[in-house]
Order: sequence, then C-alpha cells, then structure tokens
Amino acid sequence: MHPGPRTLLLLAGLILAAAPALAAQAPETGGGDADEKARSEARELVYAGDEFFAQKRYAEALRAYQRAERLVRVPTTSIEVAKTLTAIGRLSEARELASTIAASRATPGEPWPFMQARRRAEALRDELDERIPRLRVTIAPGPASARLRVDGQPMKASAEGSPIDPGNHWVEVEAEGYVGARQRVYVPEGEVTTLDMALTRVSTPDGGGASPWVIGGFVASGAGLAVGLGAGVAYLNARSDLAEACRQGTARCSGDARGGANTLGWVSNVGFGLAIAGAAVGGLALGLETSTGPASSVTWAVGPGYIGVQGTL
Repeated sequence: MHPGPRTLLLLAGLILAAAPALAAQAPETGGGDADEKARSEARELVYAGDEFFAQKRYAEALRAYQRAERLVRVPTTSIEVAKTLTAIGRLSEARELASTIAASRATPGEPWPFMQARRRAEALRDELDERIPRLRVTIAPGPASARLRVDGQPMKASAEGSPIDPGNHWVEVEAEGYVGARQRVYVPEGEVTTLDMALTRVSTPDGGGASPWVIGGFVASGAGLAVGLGAGVAYLNARSDLAEACRQGTARCSGDARGGANTLGWVSNVGFGLAIAGAAVGGLALGLETSTGPASSVTWAVGPGYIGVQGTL
C-alpha cells in the first residue's frame, strides 16, 4: 500500500519541524558548516554502528556509537550506546546511561525521534532493573577493618546486596590480623547471589610473644650459668687455700674445710648442669614454635555457583 497525499504532507511537516530542533541540539563547533559536518559524520557513524550491531559485532558497534555521541550528544545517539552496552553484558553501565537519558529535559520544539529515544530509555531502564543481579557477601567473623574488592575494585558489603554485572567475578577480602580470602563466583542475571567469605586469624604464639617454655628455659639457663661460674670460682679459691694450709700444717687444713670446698664444687656442677638443661629446653621450645608458626597453606572453597581458594603463601 502506498502512502496517500495527506500522509506524505504530514511526514514532510514533521521533518521541517524537526530541523530547527536538531540544529539546536548540535554542539557549537564554530559555525553552521562545522555543525552540519559534525551531524553528517555522526549520522554515518550511527549507520555503521547499526550494521555492526545487526551482525552482532557489538564491540565495533559500541565504538561507532560512542564516536557519534561525542560529535552530537543527543538522546538518539546515547540510547544506541546504552542498547549496545546491554548487548555486551555491561548492564550496570547501560542502566546508568538509560536513566540519564530518561531524566533529561525535553527542549521546546524538539523532534519526535528525541522523545521516542527517551521512551526507549525509560523502558530499557525498567528492564535492566529486573535483569541486573546483586551480590551479597557475608564476612565471618566480620572485623571492622575488613576490606571487600570485586574484580580489583572496592565494593561496600550490604545486606541487600550490591548491583553487579552478570558473569564470573573474583571476590577478595582482607583485614588486619587475618589471612586474606579470595574466591571466584558466578552471578546469574536477575538473582541475588550470596557468597560466604571466612577469615582466619594469623597464627602468632601467645599474641606474638615467646611461650613460657622458651622464656623459662633461657632464664633458668642464665641463672644456672651464673651460679656455676660463681660457685666454681669460690671452689677454686677454697681448694687453693686448703692446699696452702695443709702444706703449712695449720688448723685450716681440716675435714670441715675439705667438705666446704667440695660443697662449692658440687654447687658449681649443679649450676652448669642447670644452664645446659635450661638452654636445651628453651632451644627446643623455640624450634617447635618456629616449625608450627604460620606456614604456607591453601584450601579449596566450593559453594553454589562459586569455587575458589583461600589461605596463606
């Protein structure tokens, strides 16, 4: 069926009415010829983007539409960018742009395609509100210093879940005094995915200090060494005095004197023995603590829709 004369006249009237509005929407680039050149180039880029989009070459279509938008930023170019972002899965970015288009003010006498683009933007925004999934991350034990990142970008944990593009994502949690955790999660469209992240404290013996066995062993060793040295010096002096007294035949050369010297020798031996035993206990305890300290460990974390690893290296 061919359009009648009245239809043709109506279309011609709409085109003539739209022309001033298109000129008003074009960026000021220094003159009418420059404006028309920018609009003409933008139209060619939109046509090229349409062809790429029809062939599902979305990356090329997006580049063409974005170049057109930089030349002539109007609703009809912006909606094509939002449409293509949706096609390649960048739903959050597409939703933000669609919301901006829908909220933009109409200018007096603007052409019908601009109004249609705003209606398309409203419909796309509402559609994406249903499609954009949310990721809810629970952190246990949940220290105040916990930091959450998704694909390397900071994200704030919330009970409702944070909007995120569908697909696979890496989720990382760090906190002071805890071993960091990292997991990969798949987030499907239109759903709230919950991911549980467990943090474990960094292993430090008794808050980072040495154990009583280490301290006690080395303290006993030092005390035994001091006693052994002191008693040993006294024993040598007593033996020297006793030998001189016996050589001279004085009263100091007696059994009591010999017993006192021998007692000092026994105390010296006990002190040295205690020093050796204390050093052995302290050294053994220190070696055990070192061997049982934080070591390299990796564990698998598996759950509905995700698989990951966590631990220390």
